[in-house]
Amino acid sequence: MKPTKKEQIEITAKELFWKHGFRKVSIDEICKKSNVSRKTYYTFYENKNALVIYLYNKLIDETYIIYEGIVESDLSFPEKLEKLFNYKFEFTKNISMEFISDFYNPEAGELTTLFNKTIDRSIKFMRDFLSIAQKNGDINQDLSLDYIMFMMQKAIDLCGTKELMSMFPDAASLTKQVTQSIVYGIMPVKNNF
Repeated sequence: MKPTKKEQIEITAKELFWKHGFRKVSIDEICKKSNVSRKTYYTFYENKNALVIYLYNKLIDETYIIYEGIVESDLSFPEKLEKLFNYKFEFTKNISMEFISDFYNPEAGELTTLFNKTIDRSIKFMRDFLSIAQKNGDINQDLSLDYIMFMMQKAIDLCGTKELMSMFPDAASLTKQVTQSIVYGIMPVKNNF
């Protein structure tokens, strides 16, 4: 079935945003590649930020449905962790460094606020997940959960720096390296992620 005009705008915008970041993509470019007029665009979205927010919220909601399904499954803690990370890595394969960089840009305003709220939600989600795992003896009981979460937050903050971003060719490589360093430190990775 052929996508509606609204769906075509969203499909095109997502492709462009993920590849080039949202700051570099114009409404005119989205309209041209979607084969819709500016008038049609503005029927659905007040401005570009409204479209970015819609797509981002949709993506995050879909992601948390998957994450919650994994966490609530009967898998062991290491299997859950592997599935969570593998999903995260697959997801980031389609996202450019420009897209990530745009959220860390102070000029992004309400989009940076949205991104920070998502990070807060993610940190809370991981804290709850790790707290249960720690109570069950699945992670080091001697480590302070506050310390672990602090280090995760600092790693996320570092992901927005030009210095760290310049070390990796793409978002998936950055995500994988940061995640593995938090989980394994300098020890060898023992599974498939």
